[in-house]
Amino acid sequence: MTIRPLTNLIRLTAALLCLLGAAVAQAGDTADTAVLIDSLMQELREMKMRELAMQQRLDESDRSAREDSLRQAVQQQRIDSMRLTTVGTPVVVQGDTLLRFYASLGGETPAVRAQGVSSRVLKLGKSLSIEIDSLYVFDGELTTDVMGGETVLLRVSDMDAMWNGTSRHDLARQYAEVIRLEVEKLQAEYGLKAKLRGLVLAVLLIVLQIVMFKLTSMLTRYLRNRLQQAFRDGRLKSLVVGSYQLVSAQQTMRIALIATRLLQALLVLTQLMVSLPLLFSIFPETERITWQIINYVYQPLRDIVVSSIRFLPSLIKIAVIVWVVRWLLRLIRHFANDIENGRLRVDRFYPDWAQPTYQIVRIFIVAFSLVVIWPLLPGSDSGIFKGVSIFVAALFSLGSTASIGNLISGIIITYMRPFKIGDFVKIGDKEGIVIEKNTFVTRLRDIKNNIVTVPNNNILQMETVNYTAPTAEGEGTIVHSDFTFTYHVPRATVEAYLLEAAGRCTLLMKEPPPFVLYTALDDFYTHYEINAYTTETHRLPDVYSELHRHIVDVFAEHGLDPTSNHFVAVTQQGKEN
Repeated sequence: MTIRPLTNLIRLTAALLCLLGAAVAQAGDTADTAVLIDSLMQELREMKMRELAMQQRLDESDRSAREDSLRQAVQQQRIDSMRLTTVGTPVVVQGDTLLRFYASLGGETPAVRAQGVSSRVLKLGKSLSIEIDSLYVFDGELTTDVMGGETVLLRVSDMDAMWNGTSRHDLARQYAEVIRLEVEKLQAEYGLKAKLRGLVLAVLLIVLQIVMFKLTSMLTRYLRNRLQQAFRDGRLKSLVVGSYQLVSAQQTMRIALIATRLLQALLVLTQLMVSLPLLFSIFPETERITWQIINYVYQPLRDIVVSSIRFLPSLIKIAVIVWVVRWLLRLIRHFANDIENGRLRVDRFYPDWAQPTYQIVRIFIVAFSLVVIWPLLPGSDSGIFKGVSIFVAALFSLGSTASIGNLISGIIITYMRPFKIGDFVKIGDKEGIVIEKNTFVTRLRDIKNNIVTVPNNNILQMETVNYTAPTAEGEGTIVHSDFTFTYHVPRATVEAYLLEAAGRCTLLMKEPPPFVLYTALDDFYTHYEINAYTTETHRLPDVYSELHRHIVDVFAEHGLDPTSNHFVAVTQQGKEN
């Protein structure tokens, strides 16, 4: 830039002043002429000073313009080198990338600018009333703005234009067109017309669902009426397996009615699982709820299917293990039954050991199978599964101390064989016939027909008498009864009467014959004990009753009172001897 026109004007003014001075001098007024010339010269000097100041400002402006141009060139070169490696921050609206920001503006980073533009465009597109023609471009001094009515949607700076290799105005017009298309798309989904259309579809869907509910209710009511009519007509039969009535006709009807209610609930649930996602998918605002509802059903089903497919090889292994264990237990049980029935004999192994031994072997085989199967189960390596297992084991160990003691005692008693089912035994102070002998307790039926339960652990700690064991070996059990008689009754007479009474008993054995023992000699009487063999050990109370009855009868027939008399001799001096 130059000030050549102003310089020429100053020079022309100086020439005119010289001519004017010459003319005035010729006119002859020297004083006035000098004043006028001085005034003109002063103005001329001021004009030269202004010329110099303007020239200086113009020089500075030219230098600043050259520096700005150089700086812009450097910036453009730097931006061109960074464009290949800089991705930029995208402006995303519902999954659509509209544009990218590379530069900051007014202290806002590209990310903040992109987020603000996205929210403003989305809000504008979702508004119920918007005119597409209200989008326009406004050129400002520093930025060019894309306006949506009175709202600034985004600002475009010179730096944005440099990043995109175009002018600021052209870039703003491109952005405005992209935003206009996105707003039209949002209006198609969220606009007033879309809302009215969705409302109509929602009403139709609700009405259809109500009709489906009615039809489902009518169907289940019809099925219930038919079932009740079939029950009244006797067409609904009982479920019989062989000679056992598993389910009666009335129970069958109740089960069928419950099944109809479950069917109704299943149909209603299925309809809701279809209609609710459809209802929520009509409006874009609630479409996310649709996918949540679908995931509530789909995700568990998918997990079940995937887990089942992954578990299939382990399931095959478990099936093979179970099959092998099942046939192995069948083989062992077959041998146990043969030993118990006497078809198979094993030296020093009693038949009554067969089933207990089978149960013990079965427990060990099943336990070993569980140890093998356990790692194959889904979730067996999870912390929760392990914690529950430890908790159950702790409960079992803490709460089953007495049970474990009775279990071990039951096993010991089984192999000790102190008695069998049907034996008449005495355990401690309890007498009775053994009617049950299981792993934990033994049950007796006493002479009063009461059931007495004795823990197996107590049996090992108490004295046990088996009255039936000698009978099983063919010797019989000896029953006995004590009597006392005074010395004035002959010993042979008492012995004969006792043997006669024993001989009359039908529950006593004749061979070996009964015999009498003299157990004690007191000061006033003799102790006699009648002994006899019997095989009716399960009727010992009846045996003793019959023996005592015949003894009383025999002594009564012979006029002998089986009692002891005490005699006291008194001397003349009144002293007792």
